[in-house]
Amino acid sequence: MKVTDVTVQKNNKHRVSVFVDNEYAFSLDETDAVVFKIKPGRELSQSELDRCIMESGFTKALGKAFDMLSRKPYSRKELEEKLGQSGYDEAIVFEVAQELESLGYINDADYAALFLEHCLGKMWGKKKIRYEMKQKGLSDEIINEVLGALDDNDTEEEMTDMILTRYRGEDMTDMKTKARITRYFASRGFDFALIDKAIRKAIEVTGNE
Repeated sequence: MKVTDVTVQKNNKHRVSVFVDNEYAFSLDETDAVVFKIKPGRELSQSELDRCIMESGFTKALGKAFDMLSRKPYSRKELEEKLGQSGYDEAIVFEVAQELESLGYINDADYAALFLEHCLGKMWGKKKIRYEMKQKGLSDEIINEVLGALDDNDTEEEMTDMILTRYRGEDMTDMKTKARITRYFASRGFDFALIDKAIRKAIEVTGNE
């Protein structure tokens, strides 16, 4: 197999398209093209061609990943899934994720801390937060660590304030009202015991007004 042409790409002056036996084969950054000694007339073995194709895909996928991360944070699983959906080979996706992780561009522990803030802002309970974090591919170790730092007393206070805001003026001792409040917070992942404590506290506050 012979390299028959190497042309600078129109949309990226630092990247070249490589033609092998008069057909487009792959593209490389100009630096990689020099490293691999890619030039017209160069004979390539199958292993050399495969290596160039792999490097081509890796560079493209890495660029795509950097573009994604410039817009929002991702867990490793999310990033790998997005790259896979973009058509990149599984082996290339794995290598890109490894590279980004080693450079600190993706870090599931840091991501979990950021995502926790998002969850708390939505007033989600531990059950829902755990479920959502599992969906994002975060490990049990990381999830347990971030959730372990939550103070149930603080959560109870916030829930009580929310109950007082949403249900002020209603009879919270009424069974139907209590059931409605309980369903609302249970659907957001809060434990029933914690919900009950918050309702009781809200009742105490309204009774003293």
